[in-house]
Amino acid sequence: YMAYLQGQNNKVCGGFLVDLNWVMTAAQCYELKPLNITLGARTIQKKEESQQTFEVQEYHRHPEFNPLTKKNDILLLKLKGNATRNNNVGTIDFERSNSRTEVAHAATLRKATITIVKQRECLNIHPGHGDVICGDSSPAWVLGEGDAGDPLICKNKAHGIFSYSQSNRLSYYTRIASHVQWINKIMK
Repeated sequence: YMAYLQGQNNKVCGGFLVDLNWVMTAAQCYELKPLNITLGARTIQKKEESQQTFEVQEYHRHPEFNPLTKKNDILLLKLKGNATRNNNVGTIDFERSNSRTEVAHAATLRKATITIVKQRECLNIHPGHGDVICGDSSPAWVLGEGDAGDPLICKNKAHGIFSYSQSNRLSYYTRIASHVQWINKIMK
C-alpha cells in the first residue's frame, strides 16, 4: 500500500494506496506537482520488477488546507489507471486512532513504533487542531523531509497522515477520521 511520490526538482513525499486508483497523502505534497507515483517498491534507488508507476489524473487537495498551520493536511490523488493487486501492491483501509501505532517510511521502506500522545495533551501543545494526532517517537526517530504523507498505522488501518515533526520528537499527523465525509465525497 505504500506509495512513493516524486515531484518536480526530485522532491518527494510518501503516500498510501486506499483504493486501486486512489492514493492518500499530505496536502503539502500538492506543491510538488506534477507527481509520479510508484507502488510496490522496497527501495527507490533502483528499478525493481515489483514496481508499478502511475501519473496522476486528478488532484484533490482539502479546500480548507492551511499551508502555515498544516490544518487539513490531506490530499487525494486519482491515478491514471488502476494498480494491479499482488504480493507487493495492495490497499489499506483507514479508520480511528489507538494508543500504539507503526509508521511506514519511504526511500528504503522502514517502520518505527510511535506512542500516541493523549488528545488533551496534544491540544495543549497544538491548540486549535482537533484533527491532529500527536505521536512520540521515543527513542528519537525524527521524521522529516520526504516523509510528509506517510501513513500512521494501527491494527492494519491508516489513522493519520504524517504532516510534520518538531525537535522534541513529537510528530503530527492529520487525523483521517476527521475527514471521512470529504474523502467519501471525492472518491464516490
